[in-house]
Amino acid sequence: MSLRSIGFWLGALIFILMLSLAPPVGMPLPGWRTAAVTALMAVWWFTEAIPVALTGSLPFLLLPLLGVKRGDEVASSYMSPVIFLVIGSAMLGLALEKWGLHRRLALMVLRRSAVTPAALLFSVMAVTAFASMWINNSAATVMMLPIAGAVLAASTRTMGERGIPSDEAERRYASAMALGVAWAANIGGLGTLIGTPVNIVAAAAIDKALHVRVGFTDWLVFGLPIVIVALPAGWWLLRVTVMRASPPEPRREEVVSALGTLAPVSVPEWRTLCVLLATCTGWIAVPWLEKKLPGFSDASVAILAFLLLCLLPSGNESGEKLLAWKDTGRAPWYLILLLGGGIALADSVTGSGLAAWVGVAMRGFASQPVWLLLPLIALALILVTECASNVATAATFIPLVAGLALGGGHDAVLFCIVAGVAASWGFANPAGTSSNAMAFATGTVRMPEMVRSGLWFDLVGALLLAAVCAAFVPLAMG
Repeated sequence: MSLRSIGFWLGALIFILMLSLAPPVGMPLPGWRTAAVTALMAVWWFTEAIPVALTGSLPFLLLPLLGVKRGDEVASSYMSPVIFLVIGSAMLGLALEKWGLHRRLALMVLRRSAVTPAALLFSVMAVTAFASMWINNSAATVMMLPIAGAVLAASTRTMGERGIPSDEAERRYASAMALGVAWAANIGGLGTLIGTPVNIVAAAAIDKALHVRVGFTDWLVFGLPIVIVALPAGWWLLRVTVMRASPPEPRREEVVSALGTLAPVSVPEWRTLCVLLATCTGWIAVPWLEKKLPGFSDASVAILAFLLLCLLPSGNESGEKLLAWKDTGRAPWYLILLLGGGIALADSVTGSGLAAWVGVAMRGFASQPVWLLLPLIALALILVTECASNVATAATFIPLVAGLALGGGHDAVLFCIVAGVAASWGFANPAGTSSNAMAFATGTVRMPEMVRSGLWFDLVGALLLAAVCAAFVPLAMG
């Protein structure tokens, strides 16, 4: 029997068993029924017993049937403003990909980089992280792996038939380069609210559980420091655990030749760049704009950008728009169900009394000092997300972490943000993220290298995320 089949029947069995039992002492009946739905969704999400988006539809089906919430109340979560923020920002990313702005940026930086192997590795990682702050992590990885391969080809002398160096030092360099792209894509996604859907889930869960809005500029205050600190840390770990020794330094002209020439900036690129800059300016100005225009939000800016991309002509000979409707087919529409289900679940965990019960039940543990709790929570979610969907991990655990923090009298927003960013921090498992999988698929990365270096980065990450968030989240939300 496959893992999916086991997960399907195990989740259904736990769900039925929990509904047949009386709630624990002190837990309200709606909270117990919400716990049953949470357990079912967690098992199905983590084992992918059914497509993850379909699991996200369960709250709309089950919560009204179990008498926890009305159907119209649950349905509102599937059209939460953060869903429109995800869709709008995804369209902006598609436009950047369509006209090649992200690749132009990458080539411009790398052509000016120092050519030592360590410097080239850091440059590739820095460009990948920056791109991943604005486009999907997977798209950033897809873009950068061929560019990293070109850098690698110019830097190595012993490329085999499969494009893998036969010299051990150069093979390790190739492995570090592939892992560097994957790591940087995951790290960069933490930098902005739109960097990865997990950030959106975290912000929505905090809004539902604590009635605190985390906007684009709020997230940037602590997200950017995470990237600034984590990127050099990851680069150093790759040098120590994977590269170990550097191959000979290539000549600059070889690297520049491998990257190719850059054509002049086209009219569509200029217009797309203008929309991007205007969108970023709008997100930064939202705290001021919403005072002048009540109801204006980060999601409003994202949808306005989407409309502009679809209405503005590209200026090329074809006469098409910057973003045609056919281009939107690659947008992550499935996230409406997946994120909506996570938001609905988070709302129910809080509203049903389940989160409050968890906080009371774990009051002894929750009374521990913040400096101990934050790294432990981060490490726990990092280990979970190594084996489960990042979005599922965040949606399942953030409301419970909120209850834990409130039960101990701690800053619940800080705890939830640490849990949210930790849910994206998985580096040891090829299946942990799509970026990890693509790096492993290059054939240059050996499993022991990925596991060993990834586990070290997981441990470092638990401390790093706790420390950076503790320093900067109060500044962002103060």
